[in-house]
Amino acid sequence: MVKASSKKPPNRAGLAAPGSTSSALARFRELANTTKKSAPAKKPAVKKPTPPSKSGKPATEAKVPKAAKVPKAAKVPKAAKPSKVAGKAATAAEHTVPVVAPELMPGKSVLPRVSDMLSRVPSEHVSAPMLPVPHLISEALGLFAVAQRYADKLAKIGFSEAMLDGLQLYSRALHEAQAQLESQRGKLATLAEQKQIQQAVELRHQLVLAARLTLRKDRQAMESLDAISEGEGLTDLARDLLDLALLAETYPAQLSRVGLGMESAYKARELARKLTAKPEVTKSLPAEHRAVEELRNRAATVLHELMAEARLGGAYVFRKEPRIALLFTATHRRGR
Repeated sequence: MVKASSKKPPNRAGLAAPGSTSSALARFRELANTTKKSAPAKKPAVKKPTPPSKSGKPATEAKVPKAAKVPKAAKVPKAAKPSKVAGKAATAAEHTVPVVAPELMPGKSVLPRVSDMLSRVPSEHVSAPMLPVPHLISEALGLFAVAQRYADKLAKIGFSEAMLDGLQLYSRALHEAQAQLESQRGKLATLAEQKQIQQAVELRHQLVLAARLTLRKDRQAMESLDAISEGEGLTDLARDLLDLALLAETYPAQLSRVGLGMESAYKARELARKLTAKPEVTKSLPAEHRAVEELRNRAATVLHELMAEARLGGAYVFRKEPRIALLFTATHRRGR
Protein backbone atom coordinates (compact mmCIF):
# COMPACT_ATOMS: atom_id res chain seq x y z
CA MET A 1 0.00 0.00 0.00
CA VAL A 2 2.78 2.30 0.83
CA LYS A 3 4.58 1.56 -2.37
CA ALA A 4 1.51 2.04 -4.50
CA SER A 5 0.90 5.49 -3.05
CA SER A 6 4.47 6.55 -3.66
CA LYS A 7 4.22 5.74 -7.32
CA LYS A 8 1.59 8.36 -8.03
CA PRO A 9 2.71 10.79 -10.71
CA PRO A 10 3.78 14.18 -9.48
CA ASN A 11 1.59 17.21 -9.97
CA ARG A 12 3.48 18.74 -12.87
CA ALA A 13 0.96 21.53 -13.41
CA GLY A 14 1.82 22.95 -10.04
CA LEU A 15 -1.73 22.46 -8.72
CA ALA A 16 -2.26 21.67 -5.10
CA ALA A 17 -3.50 18.31 -4.02
CA PRO A 18 -7.17 17.94 -3.12
CA GLY A 19 -6.39 18.36 0.53
CA SER A 20 -4.27 21.36 -0.03
CA THR A 21 -6.83 22.77 -2.45
CA SER A 22 -9.56 22.71 0.14
CA SER A 23 -7.32 24.37 2.64
CA ALA A 24 -6.41 27.08 0.10
CA LEU A 25 -10.08 27.77 -0.64
CA ALA A 26 -10.70 28.09 3.05
CA ARG A 27 -7.85 30.57 3.25
CA PHE A 28 -9.30 32.59 0.37
CA ARG A 29 -12.69 32.69 2.03
CA GLU A 30 -11.07 33.87 5.21
CA LEU A 31 -9.25 36.64 3.39
CA ALA A 32 -12.45 37.65 1.55
CA ASN A 33 -14.38 37.78 4.78
CA THR A 34 -11.64 39.93 6.31
CA THR A 35 -11.81 42.41 3.40
CA LYS A 36 -15.59 42.71 3.54
CA LYS A 37 -15.47 43.43 7.26
CA SER A 38 -12.83 46.15 6.92
CA ALA A 39 -14.61 47.98 4.06
CA PRO A 40 -17.54 49.30 6.09
CA ALA A 41 -15.12 50.75 8.61
CA LYS A 42 -13.68 53.13 5.92
CA LYS A 43 -17.00 54.25 4.40
CA PRO A 44 -18.30 56.28 7.37
CA ALA A 45 -15.16 58.43 7.27
CA VAL A 46 -15.82 59.51 3.68
CA LYS A 47 -19.53 59.28 2.88
CA LYS A 48 -21.00 59.54 6.35
CA PRO A 49 -19.08 62.13 8.37
CA THR A 50 -21.49 61.84 11.33
CA PRO A 51 -22.06 58.11 12.01
CA PRO A 52 -23.91 57.34 15.20
CA SER A 53 -22.01 55.58 17.96
CA LYS A 54 -22.82 52.10 19.19
CA SER A 55 -24.77 53.59 22.06
CA GLY A 56 -27.12 55.36 19.64
CA LYS A 57 -25.96 58.87 20.60
CA PRO A 58 -24.27 61.11 18.00
CA ALA A 59 -20.52 61.19 18.16
CA THR A 60 -18.85 64.35 19.46
CA GLU A 61 -16.68 64.79 16.38
CA ALA A 62 -19.80 64.60 14.13
CA LYS A 63 -20.87 68.14 15.12
CA VAL A 64 -18.13 69.76 13.04
CA PRO A 65 -19.11 68.19 9.68
CA LYS A 66 -22.74 69.21 10.25
CA ALA A 67 -21.74 72.85 10.57
CA ALA A 68 -19.72 72.55 7.39
CA LYS A 69 -22.91 71.95 5.39
CA VAL A 70 -24.26 75.48 6.03
CA PRO A 71 -22.27 77.27 3.25
CA LYS A 72 -23.71 74.88 0.66
CA ALA A 73 -27.16 76.44 1.02
CA ALA A 74 -25.83 79.88 0.04
CA LYS A 75 -24.75 78.90 -3.49
CA VAL A 76 -23.14 82.22 -4.35
CA PRO A 77 -22.08 81.37 -7.94
CA LYS A 78 -25.72 80.84 -9.03
CA ALA A 79 -26.62 84.38 -7.99
CA ALA A 80 -24.30 85.76 -10.70
CA LYS A 81 -26.82 85.03 -13.48
CA PRO A 82 -29.46 87.57 -12.35
CA SER A 83 -26.74 90.21 -12.03
CA LYS A 84 -25.86 89.86 -15.73
CA VAL A 85 -29.49 90.26 -16.71
CA ALA A 86 -29.84 93.24 -14.44
CA GLY A 87 -26.73 94.80 -15.98
CA LYS A 88 -28.14 94.43 -19.48
CA ALA A 89 -31.46 95.86 -18.35
CA ALA A 90 -29.70 98.83 -16.79
CA THR A 91 -27.80 99.50 -20.01
CA ALA A 92 -30.97 99.31 -22.06
CA ALA A 93 -32.78 101.55 -19.60
CA GLU A 94 -30.03 104.15 -19.92
CA HIS A 95 -30.75 104.45 -23.63
CA THR A 96 -34.51 104.55 -23.21
CA VAL A 97 -34.68 107.16 -20.44
CA PRO A 98 -35.62 110.47 -22.06
CA VAL A 99 -33.15 113.30 -21.80
CA VAL A 100 -34.65 116.33 -20.09
CA ALA A 101 -33.05 119.65 -20.95
CA PRO A 102 -32.42 121.99 -18.01
CA GLU A 103 -34.26 125.27 -17.79
CA LEU A 104 -32.71 128.70 -17.39
CA MET A 105 -33.64 129.58 -13.85
CA PRO A 106 -33.36 133.18 -12.68
CA GLY A 107 -30.13 133.86 -10.90
CA LYS A 108 -26.99 135.94 -10.96
CA SER A 109 -26.18 137.43 -14.36
CA VAL A 110 -23.36 135.70 -16.24
CA LEU A 111 -23.09 138.16 -19.13
CA PRO A 112 -20.61 140.49 -17.35
CA ARG A 113 -18.43 137.48 -16.55
CA VAL A 114 -18.12 136.33 -20.18
CA SER A 115 -18.21 139.70 -21.92
CA ASP A 116 -14.41 139.98 -21.88
CA MET A 117 -14.04 136.59 -23.53
CA LEU A 118 -16.74 137.45 -26.10
CA SER A 119 -14.88 140.63 -27.02
CA ARG A 120 -11.87 138.53 -28.09
CA VAL A 121 -13.80 136.68 -30.80
CA PRO A 122 -12.52 137.89 -34.19
CA SER A 123 -15.02 140.17 -35.88
CA GLU A 124 -14.86 138.22 -39.14
CA HIS A 125 -16.17 135.14 -37.29
CA VAL A 126 -19.11 136.91 -35.64
CA SER A 127 -22.51 136.43 -37.26
CA ALA A 128 -26.14 136.88 -36.34
CA PRO A 129 -27.96 133.86 -34.87
CA MET A 130 -28.63 131.22 -37.51
CA LEU A 131 -31.85 130.30 -35.71
CA PRO A 132 -34.38 132.32 -33.77
CA VAL A 133 -32.75 132.89 -30.39
CA PRO A 134 -35.36 130.94 -28.36
CA HIS A 135 -34.87 127.93 -30.64
CA LEU A 136 -31.09 128.22 -30.47
CA ILE A 137 -31.14 128.30 -26.67
CA SER A 138 -33.52 125.35 -26.53
CA GLU A 139 -31.27 123.36 -28.87
CA ALA A 140 -28.20 124.17 -26.76
CA LEU A 141 -29.80 123.15 -23.47
CA GLY A 142 -31.06 119.89 -24.94
CA LEU A 143 -27.61 119.15 -26.32
CA PHE A 144 -26.07 119.98 -22.94
CA ALA A 145 -28.26 117.36 -21.25
CA VAL A 146 -27.20 114.70 -23.77
CA ALA A 147 -23.51 115.61 -23.67
CA GLN A 148 -23.54 115.63 -19.88
CA ARG A 149 -24.78 112.04 -19.81
CA TYR A 150 -21.96 110.86 -22.10
CA ALA A 151 -19.32 113.34 -20.92
CA ASP A 152 -16.75 110.62 -20.16
CA LYS A 153 -16.81 109.32 -23.73
CA LEU A 154 -16.80 112.78 -25.29
CA ALA A 155 -13.79 113.76 -23.16
CA LYS A 156 -11.73 111.04 -24.85
CA ILE A 157 -12.00 112.87 -28.20
CA GLY A 158 -11.28 116.34 -26.83
CA PHE A 159 -14.69 117.68 -25.77
CA SER A 160 -13.57 118.91 -22.37
CA GLU A 161 -15.55 119.64 -19.25
CA ALA A 162 -15.11 123.39 -19.85
CA MET A 163 -16.71 123.03 -23.27
CA LEU A 164 -19.56 121.07 -21.74
CA ASP A 165 -20.19 123.75 -19.12
CA GLY A 166 -19.94 126.36 -21.87
CA LEU A 167 -23.12 125.02 -23.48
CA GLN A 168 -25.11 126.01 -20.44
CA LEU A 169 -23.07 129.11 -19.61
CA TYR A 170 -23.36 130.73 -23.04
CA SER A 171 -26.99 129.73 -23.33
CA ARG A 172 -27.67 131.92 -20.32
CA ALA A 173 -25.40 134.65 -21.68
CA LEU A 174 -27.27 134.64 -24.99
CA HIS A 175 -30.59 134.74 -23.17
CA GLU A 176 -29.50 137.77 -21.18
CA ALA A 177 -28.06 139.55 -24.23
CA GLN A 178 -31.24 138.92 -26.21
CA ALA A 179 -33.33 140.32 -23.35
CA GLN A 180 -31.23 143.49 -23.35
CA LEU A 181 -31.55 143.79 -27.12
CA GLU A 182 -35.32 143.42 -27.01
CA SER A 183 -35.42 146.08 -24.33
CA GLN A 184 -33.48 148.43 -26.59
CA ARG A 185 -35.76 147.66 -29.52
CA GLY A 186 -38.77 148.39 -27.37
CA LYS A 187 -37.52 151.92 -26.91
CA LEU A 188 -37.37 152.44 -30.69
CA ALA A 189 -40.79 150.97 -31.54
CA THR A 190 -44.26 151.85 -30.39
CA LEU A 191 -46.52 149.36 -28.67
CA ALA A 192 -48.49 148.84 -31.90
CA GLU A 193 -45.31 148.16 -33.87
CA GLN A 194 -44.10 145.66 -31.29
CA LYS A 195 -47.43 143.87 -31.56
CA GLN A 196 -47.14 143.70 -35.36
CA ILE A 197 -43.63 142.27 -35.13
CA GLN A 198 -44.76 139.61 -32.68
CA GLN A 199 -47.67 138.62 -34.94
CA ALA A 200 -45.37 138.42 -37.95
CA VAL A 201 -42.89 136.17 -36.12
CA GLU A 202 -45.64 133.83 -34.94
CA LEU A 203 -47.25 133.65 -38.40
CA ARG A 204 -43.91 132.91 -40.06
CA HIS A 205 -43.23 130.09 -37.62
CA GLN A 206 -46.71 128.62 -38.10
CA LEU A 207 -46.50 128.71 -41.90
CA VAL A 208 -43.04 127.14 -41.94
CA LEU A 209 -44.13 124.22 -39.75
CA ALA A 210 -47.36 123.72 -41.68
CA ALA A 211 -45.56 123.71 -45.01
CA ARG A 212 -42.95 121.22 -43.82
CA LEU A 213 -45.73 118.91 -42.65
CA THR A 214 -48.04 119.05 -45.64
CA LEU A 215 -45.38 119.35 -48.37
CA ARG A 216 -42.80 116.93 -46.96
CA LYS A 217 -43.12 114.63 -50.01
CA ASP A 218 -42.77 117.46 -52.53
CA ARG A 219 -39.05 117.86 -53.18
CA GLN A 220 -39.39 121.11 -55.11
CA ALA A 221 -41.53 122.66 -52.39
CA MET A 222 -39.07 121.59 -49.68
CA GLU A 223 -36.19 123.16 -51.58
CA SER A 224 -38.13 126.41 -51.80
CA LEU A 225 -38.89 126.20 -48.09
CA ASP A 226 -35.22 125.63 -47.25
CA ALA A 227 -34.39 128.86 -49.05
CA ILE A 228 -36.58 130.83 -46.66
CA SER A 229 -34.42 132.48 -44.03
CA GLU A 230 -35.29 132.75 -40.38
CA GLY A 231 -32.97 135.62 -39.63
CA GLU A 232 -33.69 138.69 -37.61
CA GLY A 233 -34.58 142.20 -38.55
CA LEU A 234 -37.66 143.72 -40.15
CA THR A 235 -36.31 143.29 -43.68
CA ASP A 236 -35.68 139.56 -43.27
CA LEU A 237 -39.01 139.06 -41.54
CA ALA A 238 -40.95 140.89 -44.27
CA ARG A 239 -39.18 138.96 -47.04
CA ASP A 240 -39.91 135.63 -45.35
CA LEU A 241 -43.60 136.50 -45.06
CA LEU A 242 -43.82 137.34 -48.77
CA ASP A 243 -42.14 134.05 -49.70
CA LEU A 244 -44.46 132.08 -47.42
CA ALA A 245 -47.50 133.91 -48.81
CA LEU A 246 -46.49 132.83 -52.31
CA LEU A 247 -46.00 129.27 -51.08
CA ALA A 248 -49.44 129.25 -49.48
CA GLU A 249 -51.02 130.54 -52.71
CA THR A 250 -49.26 127.84 -54.71
CA TYR A 251 -50.38 124.95 -52.47
CA PRO A 252 -53.78 126.04 -51.05
CA ALA A 253 -55.26 122.51 -50.92
CA GLN A 254 -52.37 121.08 -48.92
CA LEU A 255 -52.29 123.88 -46.32
CA SER A 256 -56.07 123.82 -45.96
CA ARG A 257 -55.76 120.32 -44.50
CA VAL A 258 -54.19 121.81 -41.37
CA GLY A 259 -56.59 124.75 -41.20
CA LEU A 260 -54.54 127.34 -43.09
CA GLY A 261 -56.48 128.75 -46.01
CA MET A 262 -55.88 131.65 -48.35
CA GLU A 263 -56.51 134.09 -45.50
CA SER A 264 -53.09 133.13 -44.07
CA ALA A 265 -51.46 134.28 -47.33
CA TYR A 266 -53.39 137.58 -47.24
CA LYS A 267 -52.40 138.17 -43.62
CA ALA A 268 -48.73 137.44 -44.38
CA ARG A 269 -48.70 140.01 -47.21
CA GLU A 270 -50.41 142.62 -45.06
CA LEU A 271 -47.95 142.23 -42.21
CA ALA A 272 -45.03 142.37 -44.64
CA ARG A 273 -46.35 145.64 -46.04
CA LYS A 274 -46.68 147.18 -42.56
CA LEU A 275 -43.19 146.10 -41.59
CA THR A 276 -41.61 147.62 -44.69
CA ALA A 277 -43.53 150.87 -44.20
CA LYS A 278 -41.00 151.80 -41.51
CA PRO A 279 -37.51 151.54 -43.02
CA GLU A 280 -34.90 149.84 -40.90
CA VAL A 281 -31.79 152.01 -40.93
CA THR A 282 -29.10 150.42 -38.79
CA LYS A 283 -26.80 153.41 -39.06
CA SER A 284 -29.32 155.59 -37.24
CA LEU A 285 -29.52 153.22 -34.28
CA PRO A 286 -27.99 154.46 -31.04
CA ALA A 287 -24.49 153.27 -30.19
CA GLU A 288 -25.81 151.49 -27.11
CA HIS A 289 -28.23 149.51 -29.27
CA ARG A 290 -25.50 148.48 -31.71
CA ALA A 291 -23.22 147.46 -28.83
CA VAL A 292 -25.89 145.23 -27.29
CA GLU A 293 -26.65 143.64 -30.65
CA GLU A 294 -22.96 142.99 -31.26
CA LEU A 295 -22.62 141.34 -27.85
CA ARG A 296 -25.68 139.20 -28.58
CA ASN A 297 -24.22 138.09 -31.90
CA ARG A 298 -20.92 137.16 -30.27
CA ALA A 299 -22.68 135.07 -27.62
CA ALA A 300 -24.69 133.32 -30.34
CA THR A 301 -21.52 132.65 -32.36
CA VAL A 302 -19.65 131.07 -29.45
CA LEU A 303 -22.67 129.00 -28.46
CA HIS A 304 -23.15 127.77 -32.00
CA GLU A 305 -19.48 126.71 -32.22
CA LEU A 306 -19.76 124.74 -28.98
CA MET A 307 -22.90 123.03 -30.26
CA ALA A 308 -21.14 122.09 -33.49
CA GLU A 309 -18.24 120.56 -31.52
CA ALA A 310 -20.59 118.51 -29.35
CA ARG A 311 -22.60 117.25 -32.33
CA LEU A 312 -19.54 116.26 -34.33
CA GLY A 313 -18.06 114.51 -31.30
CA GLY A 314 -21.28 112.64 -30.55
CA ALA A 315 -21.66 111.57 -34.17
CA TYR A 316 -18.14 110.11 -34.13
CA VAL A 317 -18.20 108.45 -30.70
CA PHE A 318 -21.57 106.80 -31.31
CA ARG A 319 -21.13 106.10 -35.02
CA LYS A 320 -21.99 102.44 -34.36
CA GLU A 321 -24.93 103.28 -32.08
CA PRO A 322 -27.35 105.30 -34.21
CA ARG A 323 -29.98 105.48 -31.49
CA ILE A 324 -27.61 107.48 -29.29
CA ALA A 325 -26.06 109.45 -32.15
CA LEU A 326 -29.53 110.67 -33.04
CA LEU A 327 -29.68 112.49 -29.69
CA PHE A 328 -26.83 114.75 -30.84
CA THR A 329 -28.55 115.90 -34.03
CA ALA A 330 -30.44 119.16 -34.41
CA THR A 331 -34.20 119.10 -33.89
CA HIS A 332 -34.85 122.51 -35.46
CA ARG A 333 -34.29 122.66 -39.19
CA ARG A 334 -33.04 126.01 -40.36
CA GLY A 335 -33.21 127.43 -43.86
CA ARG A 336 -30.11 127.80 -45.97
